[in-house]
Amino acid sequence: MSSYRDILYRNYSASFEGQKALDVGMQHEQYEATYPALPADPGSSIVDLGCGKGEWIAWVASKGFTSLTGVDLSPSDLAIARSHGSGHVWVEENVISFLESHTEAFDLLHAKDIIEHFTKDEFIRFLTAARNALKPGGRLWMLTFNAQSPLSSVTRYGDFTHETGHTPSSLTQCLRACGFAAVLVSGLHYCSPSLGGRLRAMLGMLVYGCCRVLIQLRHGKGPLTPGIDRMTAMPDLLVEAVKS
Repeated sequence: MSSYRDILYRNYSASFEGQKALDVGMQHEQYEATYPALPADPGSSIVDLGCGKGEWIAWVASKGFTSLTGVDLSPSDLAIARSHGSGHVWVEENVISFLESHTEAFDLLHAKDIIEHFTKDEFIRFLTAARNALKPGGRLWMLTFNAQSPLSSVTRYGDFTHETGHTPSSLTQCLRACGFAAVLVSGLHYCSPSLGGRLRAMLGMLVYGCCRVLIQLRHGKGPLTPGIDRMTAMPDLLVEAVKS
């Protein structure tokens, strides 16, 4: 009997119609504004976990990086990735299984919008496998929606394949328990530089700022941990964890 994942991941992006259309230019703008500095060595081994149609890999390749691998379960998405990403390695496999088959092999692991698809047990298994697959000093980047942001349930339940939601505190808890030494978690609200995007950004500053105060009223500020913004109400979370 097929599981829901067998059915929905088969043609994952296509099931959303225009919601997940391929727009490389727009996505590259977002990546430029979102991510920390890439590794200094263009020969660094970089893996995009849940690579979809390969937009992030294409962006990293445009920076001169050559040792790039994309891993995804969707045959239809990978077919698109292969069509515009020749010269890279594309792997159709469960990302956890892929990581578990590699030890101290990679400098950077990137996981955008995938950890919310894991059950709790799978997420811990994923973090453990990611840590083991990284070289010493290697980094794990994750981007996910912020479960303590207002209307986060729209994102949580907007995709049937979502299993969990995360907050800065819960992510930090899991990463430390799984052996990552340095952890940074920050809120993110990317808006395009267009007029509409600028208006969204201004409104977001007001709304998310007010919600930040409400979170502090509910929980108190608590101990301040450098690099961990536990009170952010922005809609997304960017995580950087380093293997010591």
